[in-house]
Amino acid sequence: MDAGHFVYLLMESGRDNPLFRSPLRSSRNVLDVGTGTGTWAIDVADKSPDANVYGIDLYPPPNSWVPPNCFLEVQDILQEWTWNHQFDLIHLRLMLGGFTDAEWDQVYRTIYDNLKSGGWIEQVELDVRVMSDDDSLPKDSLLAGWGQNFLGCSERSGKLLSTQTTMAGRITAAGFVNLQDDLFKCPLGSWPKDVRLKEAGRVNFHHWSSGLDGWAMWLLTKHGAPTPWSADEVRVYVAKVRQELKQKDLHIYHFTRRVWAQKPLDA
Repeated sequence: MDAGHFVYLLMESGRDNPLFRSPLRSSRNVLDVGTGTGTWAIDVADKSPDANVYGIDLYPPPNSWVPPNCFLEVQDILQEWTWNHQFDLIHLRLMLGGFTDAEWDQVYRTIYDNLKSGGWIEQVELDVRVMSDDDSLPKDSLLAGWGQNFLGCSERSGKLLSTQTTMAGRITAAGFVNLQDDLFKCPLGSWPKDVRLKEAGRVNFHHWSSGLDGWAMWLLTKHGAPTPWSADEVRVYVAKVRQELKQKDLHIYHFTRRVWAQKPLDA
């Protein structure tokens, strides 16, 4: 999770605020849904000492210290919310595969109801498909088939990994306005010539390389095709994918989409 956080900090490093794009009028109360280790929430709290920044997840975060204005809590967004205040910004990132379609609609309605009038939702999700613009990625490689393999698994699980293609429509359907949508390429590996992208690609390589086992094991042993895979089959597959990922001549990337939208001022 931390490596993924640093990838997006690098990708946004040319901006005054690399943590979010939402043009907040106030940042008194900020919430990070699916906070993981809490790194995003901690960084926002450091940058905005007058704000109260909350991070929630299903499991306790590993951090032993957080800023005094940062509060990391165990909470399920699908259950009744316990706060007695509304938020200026609610942020989600890398939540793909976390919810069914009906649950996503519930999540966005809950976020809408718990934002102040004029408050913002912001979500960042990646596309699991690995791509190349110069044909350096062989069509018969495991990396080339990685995305479709996992999209198929997620369809069978009922919790789709295609969140980046559906979130804008669902956010709009929940009542949000002034939606902005930015689709950009995140390099995998240090092949780009641009210094910023080269460093982002280097960190993203480590993000993927360290995350492959966790991403693959549950989906493939539960929903692999044509039948669920054994754990040993998954380990062999992941080892081969990781070896492909290390190839220096691959100019590969995945798309990431950032969407931000506002609750109407008169809502």
